[in-house]
Amino acid sequence: MKTDDLVSELSRGVSAVRPVRPRLRLSAAAAAGLVASVVLLFLIFGTRADFSQAGAHIVLKGFYGLAAAAAATPFLLEVSRPSTSARHGFWPIGVFAVLNILIGLLVLAATPPEVRLHAWTGDRFPECLYRIPLLALPIAVALTFAVRGLGATRLTLAGSAIGGVSGSLAAIVYASCCPADSVLYVLSWYLASVLLCAGAGAILLSRALKW
Repeated sequence: MKTDDLVSELSRGVSAVRPVRPRLRLSAAAAAGLVASVVLLFLIFGTRADFSQAGAHIVLKGFYGLAAAAAATPFLLEVSRPSTSARHGFWPIGVFAVLNILIGLLVLAATPPEVRLHAWTGDRFPECLYRIPLLALPIAVALTFAVRGLGATRLTLAGSAIGGVSGSLAAIVYASCCPADSVLYVLSWYLASVLLCAGAGAILLSRALKW
């Protein structure tokens, strides 16, 4: 049998496979996880007591989470596919981190020494360190299932990216119940919470991504 005839026989009856669209798949997963995170917020924490009076602060903190998610998403898109370079997707994260540190240092320098500790911690343990990761769980689960279908090969990086994006989106949700409004608090502890999610993703989600 000639090669052309063999190929024809093997391909007979095989329908075309629709290509996977990573952006659409990840966007749908993130949206579903975000809705579940909002439900989880109302079930466990609720919103802050002065929600209607603190609208501007909540919106600004939400924009911080949105900016963090926008910075981490290109990296997630890169590492969720097999054998693609992650360098192009990493630079927005670097820019976001540098700006976060620079603005934080400027705010720290402009804050009077006697109120710096209050501005940094809100005179309490930063609850976002465990609340944001908790609210990130449904988003991380949804994104993990989405990335599993994209054939990621660098699982540690992919898990870290999922954790980072999930933590960033969860920060948007958490803003509505966060009692602290200080810029220094947000720049410090929101970032730490997102990094915590990214680290947990690198360790735990990388195992869940094995296919």
